[in-house]
Amino acid sequence: MHRFILLAVTALVLTTATSALALDGAALVGKWQLQEPARDSAGKPCPFVGERIEFTSDGKMVSANMPVPFLYKVNPEKSDAAGAVARYPELKGMELMLAAMGGAKVDWSKAPIVYGVELKGTKLTMKVSGYTPAQYKKQK
Repeated sequence: MHRFILLAVTALVLTTATSALALDGAALVGKWQLQEPARDSAGKPCPFVGERIEFTSDGKMVSANMPVPFLYKVNPEKSDAAGAVARYPELKGMELMLAAMGGAKVDWSKAPIVYGVELKGTKLTMKVSGYTPAQYKKQK
């Protein structure tokens, strides 16, 4: 009986630890204001991080600098994440968010935009390969 309880507790701890590593997509939903822009080595701003970004609960990322709302996906499948990191190795070890234009049928393994992200409360960091991290603050 003790073995069963120990096994159950271990499974619960591992599940909780794995869940803690996943990006909280629900906490991402809302409007975000840029605090620190992303720049390349020449100081030019990144076109994929706007002054304001809104993440909707239906999986759209809306920004004035984007021609249309982009679809986004947090916590991509392992194979999609591995492909993204292979293309952008500097994002290895970060939580990933994939973004693409298009309809509901997106091949996430080929997502053209890959962000390394970190979400801590009302602060969001978005990193695009080749640029410094952009810092956002959630708006009320």
